[in-house]
Amino acid sequence: MKLSDIDLRLLRVFQAVAEAGGFAKAQGDLGISQPAISAQIAKLEDRLALRLADRGPQGFALTPEGKSVLLEASQILALVDKSAQRLRNIGKAPSRRIRFGVVDCMVTDPNNPLVDHIRTLKQADARLKIQIGIYDFLDCLTELRAEQLDIAIVGIAGNETIPSDLEAIPLYQEISGLYCTPDHPCVGIDDPIALKASLAEAEISAHSFVFNPIDQDLDPKLLDQSKGVAQDTIELSTYLALSGTHVSLIPDHYAQRWVETGQLIRLAPSDYAIVSQFHALRLLSAEPEDVVDRAWNQLKTY
Repeated sequence: MKLSDIDLRLLRVFQAVAEAGGFAKAQGDLGISQPAISAQIAKLEDRLALRLADRGPQGFALTPEGKSVLLEASQILALVDKSAQRLRNIGKAPSRRIRFGVVDCMVTDPNNPLVDHIRTLKQADARLKIQIGIYDFLDCLTELRAEQLDIAIVGIAGNETIPSDLEAIPLYQEISGLYCTPDHPCVGIDDPIALKASLAEAEISAHSFVFNPIDQDLDPKLLDQSKGVAQDTIELSTYLALSGTHVSLIPDHYAQRWVETGQLIRLAPSDYAIVSQFHALRLLSAEPEDVVDRAWNQLKTY
């Protein structure tokens, strides 16, 4: 088995859960909901074809195989982190630099202030170097904690929380809904109960770490990541919706172009919607350069 970025991400989630002693206890460290954590562990179990932990009325306990995986995962992640630090030390970081981390497909949201923010920063200091990396939610947190990002901008929805080691600035809201092609079987069903039943039979694609996103009775049948298709981007979910095979959870601003051309239809907007509050995040313990501190304080004005 060759390790991918997905595998490393899942191993980090598993390590956090194992060291915390359960899903609920790891929630604060990871900053994602308990169902989302459970989904990530289930994906790792699928990739490894074994059960890592027993969870139920008796509590959380690693299986013998889970203990072995934890040992290997800890060694792998420690090696990766140490190697990454050595690589970073080889080069010399620019003295006037701000490193942003963002989640995918934010650029089409008219409420997103980052473009204006960057323009203002560059107008004030033409020598300033801006670096932007696109990550998923957990990778943004990992990079912040490794001090490889100065500021991350991510969405928080449902039961997800901001970990206590991070400082946050609320920026704007993003609304997502369920989208599919006009010829999908779920289209044209006016009765809410019948639509719910149809959705329960549909393939539902949801972007990274959104688990049971609309209704606890609906189970998103996500693609098997072990087949090499990453189920962690809005863009992938949009491909699946446009193909006609899936109902996908997509931000309204991102789906708009296909709605206008008649390629996608939003299902029951009043019944199925998720509101994500986007925040700027930075590490509380970091000692930022003056230029980063000014950029952070400027974000508070949006």
